[in-house]
Amino acid sequence: MARKPTMEDVKNLAGVSISTVSRVINGTKKVSPDKVIAVNNAIEKLGYKPNELARSLVRKKSNTLGIILDDLGIEYMAQYIRGIDEIGKMYDYDILLYSTFGNIDVQKKAVEFLSSKQVEGIIVISEKINNEILYAIKEYEIPYILLDKFYSPQDYKTVTFDFDKAIESMTDLFIEYGHENIIYLTEKSHDYSADLKQQGFENAMSKAGLTKQVFTVNGDKTDSGYRFMDENIKFIHQNHITGIVASNDALATGILQYCYDHGIKVPDDLSVSGFGNNKYSELIRPSLTTVRLPYYDVGAVTVRVLIKILRDEEDFNESLRLNYEIMLRETIKKLK
Repeated sequence: MARKPTMEDVKNLAGVSISTVSRVINGTKKVSPDKVIAVNNAIEKLGYKPNELARSLVRKKSNTLGIILDDLGIEYMAQYIRGIDEIGKMYDYDILLYSTFGNIDVQKKAVEFLSSKQVEGIIVISEKINNEILYAIKEYEIPYILLDKFYSPQDYKTVTFDFDKAIESMTDLFIEYGHENIIYLTEKSHDYSADLKQQGFENAMSKAGLTKQVFTVNGDKTDSGYRFMDENIKFIHQNHITGIVASNDALATGILQYCYDHGIKVPDDLSVSGFGNNKYSELIRPSLTTVRLPYYDVGAVTVRVLIKILRDEEDFNESLRLNYEIMLRETIKKLK
């Protein structure tokens, strides 16, 4: 059975923004005549039928936003929620939260539930959301913003970070400190952020004319970092490796644990960095040099943008990238 055309299809065919399509359909704000014609022509050509529930919601505001997320126990997602909730309240919006634990059937129920509660907009927070869920949200014609590390900002407009520049800056710091034999340790992953981080390391090493040494492990937890060291310690010694840039704090922590267990002094014998600035990175000893990402700010900016879209105050035409910060602590040492 052919898929029913959506507002997104009308937007693409008409060459306008999603909010412009909404304004034409619902008559909520004046639109230039040429855009009205383009939207109406696209509607006729596609045979698009507006969702009457969604149209009624435009006229009767609920001042409620829906959040679909994998798991509130995931640290960075919890920080997203804090930003969304606090800024949402400033705009007099209530938040309805639905945890799905990555289960597609639960995600479908979440969309149905939030639409039944007449939420005005949805923020999706996921490690990898199924495209079917995004189509379901579009079917209900509810404006949404996706926060998902798997999808590229070129595919979906989002609020994100320059992952490549962050790792490049960290690697530049190692090089500035005199390290030349550096390993980049990353988890096996297909998401765009992992690719960008590795690209950042390789860019820094290429600029300095140094050999790019990248190791990939299965899993992104502490034990994966520990196991990497156990399996590659001979290589590290033989190749005079002085620094390891890890793609996340858990891998870096596993490296530190191995070093502690085997009498390797950090940072005297080996410098190590992580990524993410998790809640343990400053508590462990030695405290971990890492990259801090302002997850709270992502939530705050995302909900502010979504509310402005709902109020027809602006269009979300391109992804936004927030700054990162190098947290220089005790696990990296100057060699010269």
